[in-house]
Amino acid sequence: MTRERIDVGGLLFDNVNMAEALERVELKITQPDLFNEESSLLMAANQDIFNHIGKYKNLSTERLNRSFLIIPDGYSIVVGAKYLGTPLKERVAGPDLMKEFMAISQLKGYKNFFLGAAEGVAAKMADNFLSKYPALKISGIYSPPFGDFSDEEKAKIKNMINESGSDVLWVSFGCPKQEWWILENEAELNVPVIAGIGAAFDFHSGNKKRAPLFMQKLRLEWLYRLFQEPGRLWKRYLGGAKTYLKVLRSQKRK
Repeated sequence: MTRERIDVGGLLFDNVNMAEALERVELKITQPDLFNEESSLLMAANQDIFNHIGKYKNLSTERLNRSFLIIPDGYSIVVGAKYLGTPLKERVAGPDLMKEFMAISQLKGYKNFFLGAAEGVAAKMADNFLSKYPALKISGIYSPPFGDFSDEEKAKIKNMINESGSDVLWVSFGCPKQEWWILENEAELNVPVIAGIGAAFDFHSGNKKRAPLFMQKLRLEWLYRLFQEPGRLWKRYLGGAKTYLKVLRSQKRK
């Protein structure tokens, strides 16, 4: 399958709009043979990923670029691509893609499994989705304990997923744990699409408020989140910006 991909810091982002991204997800479910050489990973990436590449086992640009779809979750990626002279069509935010896919799933019967976030968050998100999409098929919900998983827990998670017959596994462990976990386990999971979706569970459950639409349009969603969780996010957004700018400048000079 032909793909137009834009190199930002070594990551190859798919140059797609929302409709095209959703179409690619559906193709991965309905025509998996088109993607024989690619991973099941759907990666919604922002600048934070550059703080972690190379610091975790198997979390390399080479492995991440095997993803069947990499979308620019943050405006910083869109701005970076423009700075490099290779603009992307638009930001494709992970939470928005997830919501749009729930509507498609109701129409076409795709099965969705929700894995991760704090206890009760995934279940609340599922209830919220079902209130909007009553025919939505939710094939599983599980919030594993925080920290490293025991061998027993690892086996439990894999068995739950494989027995569910899911079309899409949505994973909310946070970056970079979710991407690392997916790459480490996808070969043993019988799911065509595995999406690392970060804070989307918190937003769709109502556990955390997403930035108002006007702030999203002004490209200030990061600032809204920083005000919500300064202790956790200041290093990611402010310190991480230095890493990202260094990566962009290095690529620009080549």
